[in-house]
Amino acid sequence: MKNNLLLLLFATVVLFSVSCKTRSGKPRLLVFSKTAGFRHSSIPNGKAAIMKMGVEKGYIVDTTEDANYFTEDSLKNYSAVIFLHTTGDFLDMYQEADFERYIQSGGSFVGIHAAADAEYDWSWYGSLVGGYFESHPEQQDAVLQVIDQTHISTKHLPKEWKRKRRVV
Repeated sequence: MKNNLLLLLFATVVLFSVSCKTRSGKPRLLVFSKTAGFRHSSIPNGKAAIMKMGVEKGYIVDTTEDANYFTEDSLKNYSAVIFLHTTGDFLDMYQEADFERYIQSGGSFVGIHAAADAEYDWSWYGSLVGGYFESHPEQQDAVLQVIDQTHISTKHLPKEWKRKRRVV
């Protein structure tokens, strides 16, 4: 899970670096993590990781769960908006319209994991994220082939490593 989050954060940096609007001063990111449904316990860790990356890369990172940030006057200050595990219906029609204009004027968006479990009645958003979350698949067994058993990170593993995520 931690590696997946790091991969998503790396993708965020790449996307941000190549596609965000140019604004004067340091680049500024808005991390939005409001939930109106299931709340992922990894939200605080995700915020911390993005803020740490911001410090390392020279970005200003604001975090909020306040939908009132979704106005044209506020959004114009951000190079990118990151929806971090957002769920449910959390923006009103005016905030939705302002966010659409922000994206249409060149603002960037990153949706992390549960961002696809949000705003089901807003078809524009569904197109932005590429689809909606239906459900998690049933847990499955995985068989990983360990190719290099000499590396420090894999030398303790069998050649064929069988795994199933434990639900806690």
